[in-house]
Amino acid sequence: MGSATVVITAAVPWDGTTARPHHFARGLAARGWDVLFAGAPVTLLAPLKNPALWNRLIPAVPVTEVPLDDTHGAEVRTGRTGRLRVLNPFACLPFLNMYRTVNRWNQALLARQIAHAAPGPYVLLPQLPNSVDLVPALHPAAVVYDCVDLHAGFSGLVRPEVVDRMEADLAAVSRTVIATADALAERMRALHPDVRLVPNAAEVRHFAAAASVPEHPRLAGIPRPRVALIGGFGHWVDYGFLRTLAEGLPDVQFVMIGPVETDVSMLSALPNVHFLGLQPYRELPQYLAGCQAALVSFVNTDLTRSVNPIKVFEYLAAGKEVVATSTDEIDKLSDYVWVARTPAEGLEMLRQVLAGARRCDDAKRQAFVQSNSWEARVEQVDEILRAALPKHLHPQP
Repeated sequence: MGSATVVITAAVPWDGTTARPHHFARGLAARGWDVLFAGAPVTLLAPLKNPALWNRLIPAVPVTEVPLDDTHGAEVRTGRTGRLRVLNPFACLPFLNMYRTVNRWNQALLARQIAHAAPGPYVLLPQLPNSVDLVPALHPAAVVYDCVDLHAGFSGLVRPEVVDRMEADLAAVSRTVIATADALAERMRALHPDVRLVPNAAEVRHFAAAASVPEHPRLAGIPRPRVALIGGFGHWVDYGFLRTLAEGLPDVQFVMIGPVETDVSMLSALPNVHFLGLQPYRELPQYLAGCQAALVSFVNTDLTRSVNPIKVFEYLAAGKEVVATSTDEIDKLSDYVWVARTPAEGLEMLRQVLAGARRCDDAKRQAFVQSNSWEARVEQVDEILRAALPKHLHPQP
């Protein structure tokens, strides 16, 4: 029996927005683990809402091998480099977060695909509560639940009581639970005795390049000054806050980068707001190089109060001043970020930033950025996985 394969069940596909599970996958592989990244399958109904998803019903290439490179891998390596494979699952039945029976069927199908893609034994690192029903089908040697969101707080085809029950059951079968935010950690401590806080972070070297690379050619037609917001545009975004900023600063261009998942017409109709869609992760430093500030804009809900904002870490690593709406997690970063409690306050803060004001000096910012790298976070997770498994299932040197 060889070392365990780390199976990460993520809420996003590998080729979508680069986020926490991508960094864990690359970083753990760089530390010697064999890793299988299983992106969330689309449901059979999903292409009716988004026709671009038709080609994901039956993926042409279900399993791909991802080369590990220094650009996106962990800086600290063991003597052996592991493997990173990506599973693009077949479509699943809808209503999985409403009916447990449907979810069990879907997870049994996913377990067969995982077994075909990578050999066991497995250590399961799930980011989705519905992965609980993968456990009896996959028989992992250990489970470490990575709690990244208040999953019952999402809109759509979700019954919160079903999602909460799945999450409680997942915590019960986990060796350890890790959480991104204080509110999530506190919630999980009611369900599990061993909960570790592992916040999000930034790939520091990657984003620090914003200080030296040329701005992206796509910005050439957008006048300066420019302000960036990078991320998904869903129901969690405070569009009223952004509209106040854009209308109050008509000579400033607002560059919106990321997938659009809801109606954004109240912003896109403004002449100084530019939606560029999802852009490659490797090119984000070039976009930030051409912007003078960056934004985070959340509505204040139970869901967003539990969000540890990855973009704040990335913006700061890129050397950008950040103006953000107030949430519990963002408030903790107020030494480094301009935290606005009202749209009017955010507008005044952005004016100050564009006039040259700085939230903190470079030395303080750099110390914060260096202590919040993905390398440090992966090291934490690596130690947690090793503690959850017998030594013969650890990566071999």
